[in-house]
Amino acid sequence: MKTPQLVDHFFRTEYGKAVSHLTSRFGASHLELAEDSVQEALIKAMQTWPYSQIPDNPTGWILRVARNKMIDQLRRDQKTNKQEVPEGAEEMRADLSLESINDDMVRMMFACCHPSLSQEYQIILTLKILGGLSIREISSSLLKKEETVAKTYTRAKKKFKKDEIKLLLPPAHEIEKRLDMVLKIIYLLFNEGYKSAEGETLIRKELCEDAMRLNKVLIDSEICNTPSANALMALMHFHASRFEARTDSDGNVISLEDQDRSKWDSRLIDLGLNYLDAASAENELNEYLIQAAISAAHCRAATFEGTDWNNILSLYDLQLQLTPNPIVELNRVVALEKVHGPLLGLREIERLEATQFFDEYYLFYAIKSEIQQRMGNNDEAIQSIKRAIELTKNEKEKLFLIKKLDRISR
Repeated sequence: MKTPQLVDHFFRTEYGKAVSHLTSRFGASHLELAEDSVQEALIKAMQTWPYSQIPDNPTGWILRVARNKMIDQLRRDQKTNKQEVPEGAEEMRADLSLESINDDMVRMMFACCHPSLSQEYQIILTLKILGGLSIREISSSLLKKEETVAKTYTRAKKKFKKDEIKLLLPPAHEIEKRLDMVLKIIYLLFNEGYKSAEGETLIRKELCEDAMRLNKVLIDSEICNTPSANALMALMHFHASRFEARTDSDGNVISLEDQDRSKWDSRLIDLGLNYLDAASAENELNEYLIQAAISAAHCRAATFEGTDWNNILSLYDLQLQLTPNPIVELNRVVALEKVHGPLLGLREIERLEATQFFDEYYLFYAIKSEIQQRMGNNDEAIQSIKRAIELTKNEKEKLFLIKKLDRISR
C-alpha cells in the first residue's frame, strides 16, 4: 500500500482509536487537543514515511507522536497559565495492546452517549470522533445540512467538556440505558462503510469491520449481550457476505438483481444466521431483528427471481408498526412493487413525494425512475434518474445511474 493511501487508511480506521486512547489518559477536557494532535501526527506520517521505512507498528508510531504533541502543547499552555499538564502525563506510556485500545473505544462510545448530551449530540459526536467521518459524510447519513452538523458538532464538544464527562464504563443499570444509542451509532457507522455517502468508492470495508468489531466487544460482555446486539451483528454479517459481489473489478456498482450469488460468502451468512437465532431466542422484537430477517430472506434466495417478496413486504409492514419512519416506507415501496405491481408502487411513491421529505434524497428518485420505467413512462423515468444523478455524491453510484440513464434513453 502506498504511503498516502496508508495514511488515509489509518485516518479512517485508527483515528477514533487514537483519539479515544489519548482522551482516556489525558481527560475529556482535552478532547479537542487530542483530535488536533492525532491529525497532526497523521500529517507528519504523510510527510516523513515516503522518505523512510514505514514503522513496524504504524498505530503505535501515530499514538506516540500525537501523545508527544499533546504534552508539548500542554507545557506551552502551562507557561501562559491556561491549564496544567495532567499529573504523570510526561511519564505516561501508551498500552498499545488490542485489548486496551478496544476498551478505550468502548468507554468512549458510552461516554459520548452520556444522558446529559442530547441524542443528536451523542450521534454526531461519536460518528465524528470514533468513526472518523467527515462533517459532509455525517450530514449525508443523517439527511441534514452540512452547516447544521458542523455547528452541532462544535456545541456537542463544548458540552462534553463542560460536563466533565468521565471516560469510564457507567454502572450496569446505566449501561443498559445507553446501549440502544451505542448500537444505533454502530449501525450508522456500518452503513457509511457499506454504502459510502461520498467519494470514489462504494464500500469502505474498514469502517464495516470496525463496526462489527465494536459490536463483538459488546456481545462478549455479558451485560451487553442482548437480542438487539445479536440482531445487529446478524444484519452486518448478512450485508458483509455480499461485499465481493456488489462491485466489479473496477469498483463499479452491480445491482442486487445482477450479482453473482456464488460470490456471496456462505461462512458469513452462516454466522449471521447463528446471530439471528440468538437474537430470536428471547422473542424480543426490535428493529435490527426485522432488518436482519429481511436481509436473511435475500441471502436465502438462490436467485433474484426466487426472492420471497411477500415475506419481505410483511416484514416491512411489521417494521413500520415498530419504528415508523420515511426511509422504511421508501424501502417498503420496492417490495410493494414486486408483489403488487408498478401501478401501486407508483401511487405510493407519489404519496411519499408529497411529503417533501425526499426532495434532496437521490435514492428516492432512483426508485421512482425504476417504477416509471416499468410503467412504460420512459420520459418521466429519464427526468427522475437525472434528478437522482444530480443529488448523488458517491462517484461510483453516479456512474451506475448514468449507465442506467443511457439504457433508458436508447
